[in-house]
Amino acid sequence: MKVNSYERVKAVLDGRIPDRVPVCLINFICACRIAGYSVKECFTDGKKLAQSQIVAQEKFGHDMIHLQNGVVGIVESLGGEVKFFDDKCPELAEPIIRNLSEFHKLKFPNFHKSGTLLAGLIKAARIISSSLDNKVFLRFDAEIGPFSIAAELMGLENFLLQLVENPRNWKYARRLLNFCSEIVIQLAKILRSVGAHLSGFGDGFIGPDVCSPSYYSRFGYPHHRSIVTRCKKEGIDMVIHMCGNATPIMGYLVNAGAMALELDYKIDMEGCRRITENKLTIIGNVNPTTVCRGTPEQIMSEAIKAIRVLGRRGYFILGPGCDLPYETPDENLYALIETAKQYGEYSSQR
Repeated sequence: MKVNSYERVKAVLDGRIPDRVPVCLINFICACRIAGYSVKECFTDGKKLAQSQIVAQEKFGHDMIHLQNGVVGIVESLGGEVKFFDDKCPELAEPIIRNLSEFHKLKFPNFHKSGTLLAGLIKAARIISSSLDNKVFLRFDAEIGPFSIAAELMGLENFLLQLVENPRNWKYARRLLNFCSEIVIQLAKILRSVGAHLSGFGDGFIGPDVCSPSYYSRFGYPHHRSIVTRCKKEGIDMVIHMCGNATPIMGYLVNAGAMALELDYKIDMEGCRRITENKLTIIGNVNPTTVCRGTPEQIMSEAIKAIRVLGRRGYFILGPGCDLPYETPDENLYALIETAKQYGEYSSQR
């Protein structure tokens, strides 16, 4: 019996074996180009943002749509000024607060405020859901995790220095992270209400490429687990995206309880698969630089390796390990998709 993209992804997340490995493209940036828009045009217009995802999915046929419009929407909603660009994600102009003790100045955001990134994200989610629901698996991410929100609010270096140099600041940090966690939860609830099959967040600033595993255990894991647990109670399945080499914190990431982990090319693939096998789905982990600048043959080689190592006994969705740049060539996206179609039979990976 022929299955559609939604059914294929759902089977994997539920621990069943579908006809082949599904594909998720982290293409919210390059989808703008594919639809004929600049990033600024798409990210500030929910209708165009939705159209970019729909056009890209119809063109490439990937199984999971990953909707996002950058990583500063939450910080913008807290009062940040955003700078927009034609060919890359928007950035925060400057930090909002300078000291951890100032977090009480922040007001809980209005997610629907006209003209904001989050309002555009929610509008796009609603349009995509009405067009593609139950045909394609819809992943609408609640942007970034609490540690990364806090780092954006204060500036990463400043935030880390205040944690490292004065442990007395930790109590303020935990309060700020609790506040940021609540924002992620409430945004995920809204995205679920407009049709998300899966939500999630990325929290790369607390990952091992930036912070030690001990810091993740103290300032990352408790909040990630809390977000996932709260969302589960609301009927929202979550994915955690972790940039860089997440291998040293894989035990914590698994115990956080998310339905899936989206992992980068730097991980120890064998080690991560052993830890997660038959527990949760891994999404990834082809090097996004290869997908953007490599040849189709190089992409196919990396993708086949990911399928063979991470796709044992199911629980695997093929994709890049992080977001794909604006200029990513169409033929390279096709190469990733075709690899899953040609070499993605789980039965051959056991």
